[in-house]
Amino acid sequence: MRKITSTNYINAQKLHGLCDAAYTLSQLSGRWKLTLLVKLREGSKRFSELKGELPAITERVLALQLKELEKSGLILKQESILKKKLYTYELSPLGKSMDQVIQSLSDWGKINNLQAEL
Repeated sequence: MRKITSTNYINAQKLHGLCDAAYTLSQLSGRWKLTLLVKLREGSKRFSELKGELPAITERVLALQLKELEKSGLILKQESILKKKLYTYELSPLGKSMDQVIQSLSDWGKINNLQAEL
């Protein structure tokens, strides 16, 4: 996250005002955010489940990406009523509203991913 007084932040806000697609992509930007949203489309998951499904991500980065997604309103963090410090993550209504966008990006990637052919 950028400081709200930084030039980068101010320029991003101006860009978002000029291009709705740029705003949408900024909400999904980050190496793991889109992948996390795809995983959460399957249903709610605990931190350890997400970590297990994405072994290349570090716990620190996973925690940061989840925190940013929660701050942007795309996911919800729920505390378990059975145990303290046991949280699950799920798509918020706003996150669920991105389903068609995510599916379109996935479809495009399936057709155009040259790495898949290697």
